[in-house]
Amino acid sequence: MREPKIPDASAESLQAKADLAWRVLLVCFVIELVVLTLTTWWLHQEGRQPSLTIWLVRIVPLLVFVPGMLKRNPRSLAWLCFVILMYFMIAVTEAMSPLRLWINHIEVALSVVIFLSAMMTIRWQAQAERKRRAVIRQE
Repeated sequence: MREPKIPDASAESLQAKADLAWRVLLVCFVIELVVLTLTTWWLHQEGRQPSLTIWLVRIVPLLVFVPGMLKRNPRSLAWLCFVILMYFMIAVTEAMSPLRLWINHIEVALSVVIFLSAMMTIRWQAQAERKRRAVIRQE
């Protein structure tokens, strides 16, 4: 089976990109948790009441990925991409609602950035690893 062609970039530059994407992911992930907390307890839409149950339902699915995210596990990051799509769908629905709040648009943007940064972390990390293995094989 033929190895996929990787553009000419050093393993170090690919790893630097992966590191940057991972840092962006962590920052946006924490901000997303803060935004979800704010929209549950203080900045909720009209007609909604703050509830510990609702807050836990919104937060716990994301907290499941924290150990894998901190270890940069590609499988955990891939699953995070799938789960964050549900948050994206909910955020878009709330952002388009007549009762929308400004923070709903921030939720949409954070979901997109989390998805993209997790995806690019996986990609660049895998490319850097393949590049390192190719260099070792050539030696």
